Amino acid sequence: MIFAKKNFSREKLQKAFFIFALSFSPFSFAGYAGGPYVVWVNLDRSVNGKRVDKIIANFATSKSVNCDGQWKMGDSLLYMVARPSSISDSLVEDVFLRNDKIQMKRLSLALKNHRDADFPSHEGLDGVVIYSNKRDAKIMSFTKGRRKIESVRIASPGELPSKKDIEDAFCALLPPITRAP
Repeated sequence: MIFAKKNFSREKLQKAFFIFALSFSPFSFAGYAGGPYVVWVNLDRSVNGKRVDKIIANFATSKSVNCDGQWKMGDSLLYMVARPSSISDSLVEDVFLRNDKIQMKRLSLALKNHRDADFPSHEGLDGVVIYSNKRDAKIMSFTKGRRKIESVRIASPGELPSKKDIEDAFCALLPPITRAP
């Protein structure tokens, strides 16, 4: 009876090891699109805008951040300083502040067609998240292939947004992964 239990345990252990090895093999990532890959644009060039940039940079690189499982450390990309040249401030302003539908299509194509020499296996970007303090402080996002801008007001006119409000809005507006695996 003891011998039968040992064999049963050994079989379970072998199956568990096989499943573990298979799940961590290079073949297990086939059909997987990492990310999200997001561009951050801050249209506020003031000292307060630089404060928002610093909060986002620290937040995105913090090990404790996951935005309810959407932001994966080492898998998600945030383009801040070295953002794609095809995504200019004027394009972002046209899309987010002037709601220009033609420029929205242009932005969507720029996201779709982006290729990064540092990450040759990554094709395209998922969306743009921006900060603007025009009229009132907002964080807004646009997801590639969609025709809608989402926004969250994070402070009243003349007020500074709090660190928590900035981080919460970033997570709430994080575009989903839209790239094919």
